[in-house]
Amino acid sequence: MRTTSTLRATLLAALAAAAFSAHADTFRNGESFYGTPTAATAYARQVTLGSRPTLDVDYGSVVTFTNEGRSFTWQFNSMDNRPVDITKIAPAGFPTKPLTVYVSPDPWNRGG
Repeated sequence: MRTTSTLRATLLAALAAAAFSAHADTFRNGESFYGTPTAATAYARQVTLGSRPTLDVDYGSVVTFTNEGRSFTWQFNSMDNRPVDITKIAPAGFPTKPLTVYVSPDPWNRGG
């Protein structure tokens, strides 16, 4: 009886941890902490992966990332002042290279 309860509790804890880690970078509504994918525009900043290890962007910036002939565009308009690993925002199957994006604070969110 006690073994069954312990096993059940362990299984539930493992399932909860797996569910949390699968959504660790999203809000409850499924939106990313880091912003949103968006359509490429003429004013989007162009960045080729592998050209630098870090990138500083302003809150709300739109950046088109390219690598090996593929690209995706992202707007950094969610949680500000957080480093973003490119692998967290790149679409599935996108060939990435090491890049950390540092997003400046939202000028409208001054707090206190």
